[in-house]
Amino acid sequence: MKRYLTLWSIILLVTLTLIEVAPQSAGARKLKVYKLPTEIAPGQMGVIIFENPNPAVVKSQTTCVGEKLAGWVKSDFPILRFEQNGKQVWMPLISYQTLGDSSIATFMAPTSVEAGKVQLFLVNDHDVSIPYSLTIIKELRAKIRGRKSPDIRPGGTMTLIGDGFVPEGFIDVKKATDELETNIGLSKLSKAEQWTALNKRILKDWDKIPRGNFLTISQKGKKWRIYADGCGIDINGQTREYTLPPDLVAGQAILSIFIRLGGMDIMETDPIPVDVIP
Repeated sequence: MKRYLTLWSIILLVTLTLIEVAPQSAGARKLKVYKLPTEIAPGQMGVIIFENPNPAVVKSQTTCVGEKLAGWVKSDFPILRFEQNGKQVWMPLISYQTLGDSSIATFMAPTSVEAGKVQLFLVNDHDVSIPYSLTIIKELRAKIRGRKSPDIRPGGTMTLIGDGFVPEGFIDVKKATDELETNIGLSKLSKAEQWTALNKRILKDWDKIPRGNFLTISQKGKKWRIYADGCGIDINGQTREYTLPPDLVAGQAILSIFIRLGGMDIMETDPIPVDVIP
């Protein structure tokens, strides 16, 4: 009798444990990846489109950074695992947006991967996808595809869409603003003077930043260099937001983006013309 009681106790315990675990396991499935970049350089960002884990829930996050993870972590969003030469690196998704049955996100290729093939797995609640192959290239390639902003105006904002950007380095804008407020009374200046003073102050910090996507604007012999205010994701590519100089004038201007990685400006995108309106 004692043996039977012990056996039934074990069966009951296992049953209760399975009931506890089953709902959590039911949500995990091997997600399908619909789109990946065919080539990517170490430290470069790419866009991934994949099956939405839960189409009934709308999720969104916008961020500019992408650091590697120590290992698998529980997350509201799927994460990535890169495998190459017997080594694996875990990476988070950066900006993320659900689009009905699909999700679109940006990710950074680990800086430790080497040129050649690498296997990528999309991991959702411990359940990994089938492997997807990526080609790692040495030379970073980036381009501006277009812009979301309908008009380009002096002192306005502009959102560029492109491919091949890198995560942004941290610029302490609040610290710079507080310094200028103390030294020159920044808030008492006009909007145009505030922009000029803040941008000039932040120029001092740019050489200390290991990576970023700095917009350059050239017009009639003048040239401005501007840091990104924000980052995001669009169905057509990665986005970067910039506040434009107040002393732009009506007419054509030329835009390009310098890509910095490892503390060096390693490439410049092909320039594109835009029309500035007053």
